[in-house]
Amino acid sequence: MRSIITAAAAVLFAGAAVAEEPAFLFDALRLPRFKMAWTALVKDVQPTPDWLLHFNDFDGVAGDLKTVTIEGKPYKLSFVCKPEDCKGHKFEVLFAADGGRAWGALGGGEAPPAFFGAPDPAQQDALTKAISPVASN
Repeated sequence: MRSIITAAAAVLFAGAAVAEEPAFLFDALRLPRFKMAWTALVKDVQPTPDWLLHFNDFDGVAGDLKTVTIEGKPYKLSFVCKPEDCKGHKFEVLFAADGGRAWGALGGGEAPPAFFGAPDPAQQDALTKAISPVASN
C-alpha cells in the first residue's frame, strides 16, 4: 500500500513540475527571474517601439516558448510582434534556460536585425533564424 501511495505522489509531483513550465512568453514573464531578465533587456531597446512597451502589460501578440539548444546549451525562445504587422515588426527573445538572462533581436521585413543584451555570435545566428521565417511569409 505504501508503494502505491509513493508512486501516486511521484506522478502528482511530476505532473505539477510539468504544469509549472511556461508555455507562452506571457506565462514566463509572470515568473520573477524571466520578468527581471525581460525588463533589463527591454530597457536596452532604444527607442522602444510602442507595441513592445505595451507587451509589458501583456497587451500584444506573442509566441509560444520553445526550448532550443545552442552550442549544447538549452535556452527558451519566443517572440513579440506588432499587432496587424508581425511580418514587419518582430522582437525575438532568447532566455537562459533558468530565465536569469535574456538576449533579443528586433527586426522584420528586409532589414537585418538589431541585437540587444550582447548575444554571442551563435545566439545572434539563432535569433536571426527565428526572425527570418516571418520575413518570408
